[in-house]
Amino acid sequence: MLKRRLQALLDRSRFLRPYRFRVVAVKKGKCTLELPHRAVLERPGGIINGPALMAAADCAMWLAIKAHLGLEQDALTADLSTAFLAPAKGGHVYCTAQILKMGRRRIYGVARCHGKEGRLFTHHTLTYVRPD
Repeated sequence: MLKRRLQALLDRSRFLRPYRFRVVAVKKGKCTLELPHRAVLERPGGIINGPALMAAADCAMWLAIKAHLGLEQDALTADLSTAFLAPAKGGHVYCTAQILKMGRRRIYGVARCHGKEGRLFTHHTLTYVRPD
């Protein structure tokens, strides 16, 4: 049920529609998204572009936070740091985000973009802030 509700939130969010994210798995404080492979997301060489991978990490963390706090609660990205480790090419990309620390005001987490078999493409550290 939570997975369906988060997918509905994604489908309603115009700013995320170009990516066509799909919620693969969710539990309290953790979320995995699928970024479907599409030619429009490729940079030269058939590699999925960096901004799409960063968007996947940001979105997966946003949903992990909503899964923890409830869909009516919100948090905003304060910091996103990305390490590109290997080119993502030839298939769908999955991004798994997990909350590491939930503070009263700040939320810290990590995300990783990977292939279906687990090959790691990117590693992200994220800080979110809860609005007043």
